[in-house]
Amino acid sequence: MMPADQGGLPGARIPIWDLPIRLFHWLLVADLAGLWWTATHDDLALHFKLGYGALALLLFRLFWGVVGSDQARFARFLKGPAAVLRHVRHMAAPGPLPVERGHNALGGWAVVVLLLVLLAQVGTGLFAVDDDGMEEGPLAHRVSGSVAKLARRLHHMNFSLIQGVVAIHVVAVLFYLVVKRENLVLPMVTGWKRLTLLPDGEQGPKDARGETPGGREGHGWVPLWRAGLLAAIAAGLVAGLVVFA
Repeated sequence: MMPADQGGLPGARIPIWDLPIRLFHWLLVADLAGLWWTATHDDLALHFKLGYGALALLLFRLFWGVVGSDQARFARFLKGPAAVLRHVRHMAAPGPLPVERGHNALGGWAVVVLLLVLLAQVGTGLFAVDDDGMEEGPLAHRVSGSVAKLARRLHHMNFSLIQGVVAIHVVAVLFYLVVKRENLVLPMVTGWKRLTLLPDGEQGPKDARGETPGGREGHGWVPLWRAGLLAAIAAGLVAGLVVFA
């Protein structure tokens, strides 16, 4: 039987992922798929454009990890080794996992790893040049030819690493769903998770819709205008890089 605090049984609905995080996640998934397709089909013009889009998304995520909603902040979900080991023990033990609002201790570091490999991919792409020298990143002219070719090799090698990290991510999501009966995808679509008890032993009344009073503001979601401003800054920085490189 599915535990009440991990499934879709009647109970409190609490906000987990705000709209900016959900948009970032699914836009990045689509962007990565496009980058893979354009690379395998030698459509380098579109590949570069999608790469600029990926850079803007990653910059936004870094900004949002500092001044965004509570669950998105690095300071909120990056925890020490003891918390990571405790979560690993919970994963290995039978039964449901403790309720988490946002990333768990292991998942938080997985996010950092994914961001780092993606930033490395975009960074090497900015300096890379192809074999015949016909296509190059916007910063390739800033380095020597040997460095630009090295960046290209690292760009290709790092993509294999990205594929491995993504595969581990998918396997982990399936593990949580099948073994621990916890759906991680649905909250990333809707933003909400249904519980009977709030995380960390919190208790509170529910309104007529079964939601906790206070809504978004009571659980760390910040106004959307802040996300719009940060997205504009990220896009402006990438545009400036392309134009003034």
